[in-house]
Amino acid sequence: MRDQKARIRREVGARFTALAPGELAARSAAVRARLELLPEFRAARSFLLYAPMPDEVDITPLIDGLLAAGRCVFLPVCRPGRAEFDAVSIRSRAEDLVPGRFGIMAPRPGLVPADSGDVDFTLVPGLAFDRRGYRVGRGGGYYDRFLAKLGDRSVRVALALDFQVYPAVPTADHDQRVDLIITERETVWVGGGPKP
Repeated sequence: MRDQKARIRREVGARFTALAPGELAARSAAVRARLELLPEFRAARSFLLYAPMPDEVDITPLIDGLLAAGRCVFLPVCRPGRAEFDAVSIRSRAEDLVPGRFGIMAPRPGLVPADSGDVDFTLVPGLAFDRRGYRVGRGGGYYDRFLAKLGDRSVRVALALDFQVYPAVPTADHDQRVDLIITERETVWVGGGPKP
């Protein structure tokens, strides 16, 4: 399984590298537009988002828009010495984010972690996804641990470019699924439809 996931990570990385200048921005905008039409997104009060890496859909404008609208935005911050993260509320990307572990922007020290029950809507990053809702992340298991604690209290959404959706990705017993995957061309509900 480790070799399969490593191969998928290499494939996806190569596809991102091959994008023409400006293509990621345009395709990311199309993904965000589809997300913003989602009734569950419009109804949510609080959001767990993430600071995007160069090989992920750019959600920076989404973070800024939600903050400007006064919505509650959480971003993950890794716990020292543990393969877990806390969801921490931010009010401004410029004032509240600093370079964190792995070079990913994260909430600055001193901000208070939230309870996972405070999150209505969760964007789950990943490098590849399948139509069953499983994902290939970066290999640390941070999101699987957080999602296991979160349970069904939050809608779990993956944003991806079309080439990140595979027929199937390798899975383990501890892997957590997302509820839907949104690409620039489609919205895939896992299990055939939205939660009741």
